[in-house]
Amino acid sequence: MTKSNSADTPSWIPQSKSASDHPHMTDEFARVYEMTANRNTGQIAAVALDRVGDVRWGTRVLDIAAGAGALSVPAALRGASVLAVDHAPGMVNLLTKQLAPFPSSEARLMDGQNLALEDESFDVTFSLLGASIFPDWRRGLAEQSRVTRPGGKVCVATWRTPPGGGPFMIMMQALRSVFPESRPPAAPEGFLALSDPDRLANEMRQANMSSVDVEEFETVWEGPSGHAYLEALKDFHGYIGVYAQLDDDQRRSVDTAILDIVNGLASDTKVILRATAVLAVGTKI
Repeated sequence: MTKSNSADTPSWIPQSKSASDHPHMTDEFARVYEMTANRNTGQIAAVALDRVGDVRWGTRVLDIAAGAGALSVPAALRGASVLAVDHAPGMVNLLTKQLAPFPSSEARLMDGQNLALEDESFDVTFSLLGASIFPDWRRGLAEQSRVTRPGGKVCVATWRTPPGGGPFMIMMQALRSVFPESRPPAAPEGFLALSDPDRLANEMRQANMSSVDVEEFETVWEGPSGHAYLEALKDFHGYIGVYAQLDDDQRRSVDTAILDIVNGLASDTKVILRATAVLAVGTKI
């Protein structure tokens, strides 16, 4: 395990990398994320589109921190003109391929905290699991509000509790089991702030939105049990910073703990992981 900068206390926080060489910027990570995480994000996106209720042919949609296209593609299939933005080149490359069949939609490399877009230029804007992890999450909300037309809809979603949904929950439990004296990485400030439904509603009002409705709902991630789980998640685990920096013996110990947890949850050769998402929809004033 790594050591913290201020003390000899073991830490789960990996050393930071610059944005340009971070492994999450790559095409390969985008592929792995799509195969692993979209089955959670896609459920959140489906609820978001239904709750907004005004995404159809000609609707101008902005998908901020669009990731692997869990919302952008369904919105484009409804006929919307979608701009999908993400700060990771790999995600933008993937999104460009996904949106290629839709002449009115495109993907661009862009920071959600500093949108290079005109004021009031979209009918509906989404930030699903994006704003909550921005370093300056309030600026992210303000930027999302700025580019939404008056009367347009603004939708924000996050997880209710760290570390989020799906395999992240298993990994966190396994690391705690193997390294009980180590401390987990702190959740991003925005994650903790916006995971509270009342706080989320208040922050959206502060960002010039009204009639904010917030709901919580369950997401379900399904995968194989046993060693098939480890095989299916092998590439994904390699992108989790804490796991990636372990030595071979430590990884084997964590893999064993993961198997124990997964097999304890398994039913009929499958494992189902449930997590609560928080989703808010407001109207731009």
